[in-house]
Amino acid sequence: MEEQDNKIDFELKIDFVPGVGDPTRAFKAMSGLIESFQSLDSHLLSSFDVLLSTSIVLDEVEAGSIKAKLRDVIEGIPDEALKNSEWKKIIGHFLLKGKYIVLDWLKERNEISSRDDVRLLENRLQEAAEETDVKLLPAYAAPSAERLLSDIHSIQESLGYLDDEDVASYEYDGNTVPLNKELDISSEVVRDVLTKEVVKTSGERVLKVKKPDYLGSSKWQFKYDGRAIEAKITDSDWLRMFQSRKEDVRPGDSLRVLLYEEISYGYDGEVVHRHYEIEKVYE
Repeated sequence: MEEQDNKIDFELKIDFVPGVGDPTRAFKAMSGLIESFQSLDSHLLSSFDVLLSTSIVLDEVEAGSIKAKLRDVIEGIPDEALKNSEWKKIIGHFLLKGKYIVLDWLKERNEISSRDDVRLLENRLQEAAEETDVKLLPAYAAPSAERLLSDIHSIQESLGYLDDEDVASYEYDGNTVPLNKELDISSEVVRDVLTKEVVKTSGERVLKVKKPDYLGSSKWQFKYDGRAIEAKITDSDWLRMFQSRKEDVRPGDSLRVLLYEEISYGYDGEVVHRHYEIEKVYE
């Protein structure tokens, strides 16, 4: 009975177009989202003045679309005053609602341009803690903007594996929210808040073209390393040939290029930002 009391169920679902695109994309996105949710759960719990931990375990996978049925398992040693209460159910419900609040908040916006944008999300989580009786536990405060930004960025990185037609969603207790693939976290926020170090490399790569830039004033969209990326082509000689139609490049074609990569790493060693430039197009 104790084991059953600790199970807090939710679902992650990815609807995809069968037979189109990278066949591994949905699995990569699902794996990344589960890891992102584990990090978010740990940050939601870390704000309690009680020794608690949580883990996400897989109960079932359904085919067609990919639907993962998961559960949070709450563990920890509460204060004596809490041992006779249903504290695990209270916290479990808060974790489900907390994830929903974060994803619903992300659904409403296209960009996060400053740390202050996340302050509103902190307030929503604080209100949810009070509504779910988490106030029974001492000293709860919502996770910091820095931690929330890190988790949000990780979620968006996972969604980057999906194609334009793919749809991911989160569901618990009859509440469903789609995951917003279009959200952009500005590079300024990443550099100022999340980045510990930057690693720069340059090398020959093959990129698959998703969307060329026919005007020459913005970035191209490519598929690289299983994910969608944007990169500006700085090879002016090749660009002139392309724009004068001496080079014919269309969506689905590939380019062999000299690619400059600038990868920003956070304080936990996670990738928080990627910047790309194509310095030369070989063929």
